[in-house]
This record gives sequence, C-alpha cells and structure tokens, in this order.
Amino acid sequence: MRNLLLSAALLLAGPALADRFQAAAPVTAATVYPWGASVTREARLDLPAGAHELVIPGLPEGLDPASLRITGEGASIGAVGFQQQRALPATPAPTAELRAAEAELARHQDALARHDAAVAGIRARAEAAGDLIRFLMNLAESDAAGRGDIAALATTVGDRLLAARQAQVADRAETADRDRKDLALELARAEAQLAALSAPQPAGGTLVIALQGQGAPARIRITSLTHQAFWVPVHDLSLQRQAGRLRLDSGLLVSQNTGEDWLDAHLTFSTARPMDQSAPATLVPEFLRLASPRQDLALAAPEAKLAAPASLADAGAPVAGAVQTLLIGETVMHDYPTPVTLRSGADALRLPLGSHDLAATVLAEAVPRRDDSAYLVAEAVNTTGQAILPGDASFHADGALVGRGALELTAAGARMKLGFGPLDGIRLARRTPDESEGARGLVSKSSERRETALLEIRNLTDQEWPLRVIDQVPVSRQDELRIDWSADPVPDKTDPEGQRGLLVWQSRLLPGETREIRLTTRLRWPEGKVLIDAN
Repeated sequence: MRNLLLSAALLLAGPALADRFQAAAPVTAATVYPWGASVTREARLDLPAGAHELVIPGLPEGLDPASLRITGEGASIGAVGFQQQRALPATPAPTAELRAAEAELARHQDALARHDAAVAGIRARAEAAGDLIRFLMNLAESDAAGRGDIAALATTVGDRLLAARQAQVADRAETADRDRKDLALELARAEAQLAALSAPQPAGGTLVIALQGQGAPARIRITSLTHQAFWVPVHDLSLQRQAGRLRLDSGLLVSQNTGEDWLDAHLTFSTARPMDQSAPATLVPEFLRLASPRQDLALAAPEAKLAAPASLADAGAPVAGAVQTLLIGETVMHDYPTPVTLRSGADALRLPLGSHDLAATVLAEAVPRRDDSAYLVAEAVNTTGQAILPGDASFHADGALVGRGALELTAAGARMKLGFGPLDGIRLARRTPDESEGARGLVSKSSERRETALLEIRNLTDQEWPLRVIDQVPVSRQDELRIDWSADPVPDKTDPEGQRGLLVWQSRLLPGETREIRLTTRLRWPEGKVLIDAN
C-alpha cells in the first residue's frame, strides 16, 4: 500500500507527460473461488510512441491496492497510482470513444436538420399552390372574365388549377414526416450515448498508470482480488429404481457483489481458497504443573494462560466445523467456455458442470430404533473420474422430487450412500415385550441391566424389497463393564467399517411379509459402581 501511494505521489509531482489518455477497463475475465475472486480488466487504445499517462476511472470501491497486478502489451508499464479520494489534477483528453460519439451525434443532427428543411420547402410549395388556386378562382369570378375571351380564359384557369392541385397532392408534408420519427429516434440514441460517455466519472477508485508507448495498439491488463464473489456446487440426483441407474447432474451457482457488472466475462472456477489460511498452524510449547488438591486452582490461571497466548487466535488456527475441505492436496479448475453476464448484487447464475450416469444398488434401509418407516437408499461408486464436490443437492426418485439435502465430498472411485425419501409402505417398530416371568423387557439391578428388544419390519407394499436392518448394542471401554448380547437371527455384519456396536441384517422382504428380530443385551459391573452414559 505504501509503495503504491509513493508511486502515485511521484507520478503527480513529476514533470508533465506528453499526453494523458483516458480509457475504460471493463471486466473481461474472472477466476472465482469458493470465497472471493481474481478479477481481470482490460483497456485497449491506440498509443503513440513516447511517455504517456493512462487514466482508468470507475474501479469499484474497496479494491485492495496491494492486490493490483498490471501488465501491458504494446506498452511498458511504469509507476502506478490508485486514487480513491482526491480528484485528478487536470481533465484527461477526450477518448476515441467520446470523439466518435460526438461525430455520430453531429451526423444525426445534420440529417434531421436537412429533413426538416426539406419538409419546410414542401409546406412552402403547398402554400404557394394554394395561393395560386385562390387567385385563379377570384380571377374567374371577376368582371374581367366577362370582357375577354371566356373560352380561352376558362381553358387557362382550368389548366393552372389542375397543375396547382397536383402540386398540393405531390407535396404533402405528412408523407415526409413519417421518416422524421426514425431520424429523431437515431438522434436520441446518439445523444444518450454521448451523455453516457460525458457523464461524471463513476464513484470508486481511479487508476493512473505511467507508460511508454511503442507506436502500436496497446492492451493493458489489470488483475485484482475481491472478497465479494463466491461459488458453490449444486447437484441434481435422479434415481431410476427398476433400471438401477443414478443420474448425477452437477452445476455451479455463482454470484458477485463487487459494485460493477461483469458483462460477457470469461469465468474460471477454482477450488483453491486464497482468502483462507495458506500455511499450517504453528504449535508452541505446552507447560504443565502439578498442584495439591487443596491449592487454590485460581492461582494457576495466569500461568495457564501462558500456555495458550492470545496470539494463537490470530495465527489463523482453523475452528472446528468451520472449514469445509473441497479437495486434499490438489486444486481443481473448471473453465466455463462461454462468456457470461453476471450483474452485481442481482444475479445468481447456475452454470452446468457435467452429467454422469452411475450404476446404483437400490434397497430399503430400516433403523427401527429411530424411524417408523424404512427409507429408499441408493449406493453407487463414483466412476466419474473426478471428485464430486460437496454442495446442496435435490433428490429425485422415478421422476418425483423426494428431498433436499447435502452431498458430501466423494473422491473418484469412492462409494457413496444416498437417501431418496421414506418408504411409507414398509413400517417399523421396536418394542420391549413382557417376559414370561412377568417382568418388563428392561430388567435393572444394582450391578446388572438386561434388555430384550423386538424389531418388527412389515412390508405393506405389493413388491419385494432388498432389506437392510440396522440396530446397535452398547460398547464398553472398561474391563470392569461386561456387555453380552445375542440376536435371533444372527446379524450378517457387526461393527461395519469400524463402527463399533452396530449390527446389520440383510435379506429380501416379500410383499405382505412381516420380519422380526429379537435382540437381547446384558450389562454387568462390580458392586458399588454406577453405570453412566459416556457419550
């Protein structure tokens, strides 16, 4: 920042340059990140050889001067100044666009003036013809008409009247006025174009660049960072149950609030996060001390603070649950091939990212401990050849929207499990029935607890379903706490994928069938101990 301000001061305090040019630098491209964007603007102008000063007004407010990067083709870049408060010391020379707009306005003004002059001539000739008609009519009615050759006079007056009437018909001004509307419309457009180019400079920053022209067309490229843009992945998943096929349509939802519209800009999307922490956190020594139980723990508080100085919070250590990792160890770039228009604060643009068909295994998954109906579940392998980015998702089953949710990051080749809504025709129940000795299903003693649960799954539909039932038993972390369980039928899997305590039964559920699973759990611990839930 200091270097840029110093450059601006030197630029303004130095000797006058040969010419000052002003040019617009619209946004031509942007690389959008999950948070923030790198925005590229371009200015093009014919630049004579020699030293010049280029003024680019209208840069958005809040632009960080330290993020500016400027390169040139057809010109060498010198000192750069970014002005946000004070006005320029002199009015820049008119641009080529302004001169062209002025010439276009003058051309349309001349065309309309010529048209109006022609219409005025038409009206003058029409009035002269009317005067002649009135003169001839009066002459025909005068006494002189009776003293002369009446036949010759009648012939002469008749011929002159016919010619005058024909002149009136041929010179109707209303016909010529039809063309004036088009000419006036073109003039209004030229006036609006000139007004837009001649209007006061828009609010925001002004870039002043000292450059050396090479006597050729110059192309100045300006790149800067902004926080006011983002993109998020969005997905549509469509399941065809009978075909066992899952259609994945992915897209990007992009928006920006930079204060300027991006018109016909080329967009690239990156999973990089330049606005976030870019280096691993730093650890400091952790000092511990012992104290007697009777010592006031408050005395240790000041020293405890030394173990975690306030500066650690400023080091950018990630907050648990606040950062979503898109990809590990690599950055993915998505280049959108067609230029798009993205207006500031107005547009939320969805761009297609790609579509893929995946083979899916469809089943009914039942969790009687938590749900009263089974759910339609599809399992598939990511065979797209690339990671599926995490984002909002819409779930469709056989053409119907069944839910909205989130799709997790799925690496290429990894398995994913997706839910497609409840199956109301498959009802679930989990009960603790009466035992034969009259006790309840849950029996508790001072050092023992026993529970018998009955899991019931009823298929009220007219079709057969692949079924997966999931339940759980407690897990002990102490040798003193013993946990025994039994199930009828025996589960097909225990502790799947390292999830301790989970039990899984897999089978097929026929139409109208009711399936029952009896699960008994026994917990024992030494006398004098108390059973607590460690979760």
